[in-house]
Amino acid sequence: MKIRVYGKINLSLNVLTKEIDGYHQLDMVNQSVSVFDEIELAPRVDKLCRVRCDKDIGVINTALTSASAFVKRFGTNGYDIFIKKGIPMKGGLGGSSADAAGILAALSKIHGVDAVSAGEIADAVGSDVKYMMEGGLARVRGTGGDVEKIDSGAVNYFVLIVPPFGMSTQRVFAAFDEKPDFGWADNDRLIDAVINEDVAAMKMNMRNGLQSTAFRLDKRLGDLYDAMRGRCFVQMTGSGSCLFAVADGAADAAYTAERLKKEGIRAVAVESRGYGVEFL
Repeated sequence: MKIRVYGKINLSLNVLTKEIDGYHQLDMVNQSVSVFDEIELAPRVDKLCRVRCDKDIGVINTALTSASAFVKRFGTNGYDIFIKKGIPMKGGLGGSSADAAGILAALSKIHGVDAVSAGEIADAVGSDVKYMMEGGLARVRGTGGDVEKIDSGAVNYFVLIVPPFGMSTQRVFAAFDEKPDFGWADNDRLIDAVINEDVAAMKMNMRNGLQSTAFRLDKRLGDLYDAMRGRCFVQMTGSGSCLFAVADGAADAAYTAERLKKEGIRAVAVESRGYGVEFL
């Protein structure tokens, strides 16, 4: 089986609490976008799972964890898995969670496992994995397990700005706890703006509570943000390092991305997706 798994951006990320038992309480609006990884799964005759990737994702990774957990819980045979990365790594786009989510969705389809049971594995693997299995526009609360999918036929356009370095999620949250930012985005208004494809209202209601912390940790990211802000409205996604701009349409996204690339900035024009996993 071959699938495509899509990355996400955080249109908002409200941090509601400091760390409690290893987790923070969040309230986010997530949106899948058209940057993706491709995954191929081939069944084995034994119970082993093996993961290969065209990039270095480490020996222990969420893809292997999710596949192995599925095989153990449901008693299936193992799988050989190959991942071709297209989602920038350590950028706040949910790439590793997308891979885990795609594998769980694929194995669930192959073996007829219901979404609730697969979701229990997703919660154990990582905070974003359950959302990434469904994808699209969603409000995600708590530690990531409370996912409210929002039906929307809207298509919105963005430009991803991809720095040549990543950020550590653990470091960003630890630094946040030292100097918290509990300002918040109005997620109800933001969701209405997304559904109505109201770019101006989206910009007015977007916010990332981890952004100022990430900029303190790595001055390069703050400098890039300042440089970009003079050109267009930008925001960080997740715990960084990627930034994104909201475009007025497909042509504006393509033009902005090309202009930035000519200036030596890695930029990718993307559009929203209503799902997180696509079966090919």
